[in-house]
Amino acid sequence: MSDPQPLGRLIDSLGVEHRPAEGELVLGAVVLMKVMEADGRISMRSAWSPGLSWMERVGMHQAAARADLPPRPEPGWDTREIDAEMGRDDTDLG
Repeated sequence: MSDPQPLGRLIDSLGVEHRPAEGELVLGAVVLMKVMEADGRISMRSAWSPGLSWMERVGMHQAAARADLPPRPEPGWDTREIDAEMGRDDTDLG
């Protein structure tokens, strides 16, 4: 295993960008990486800013996952498949 290295150039080469709004101050980051292993297997890795607690890291992962979920269909559509993936059942609310 090689020594840890800064991710700046790697992230830049992948085209990842963020344009902070005026007055916005970025306080930390969690980076999720899809990696191809030497044997060809695909795996996930993560790296994070020093000083982030495990709770902050988990919260950032969960917030990112929620932000990436597709919008829910209009009421009246069959949403059981989406609900099952999200671990909830709204079918008895009506």
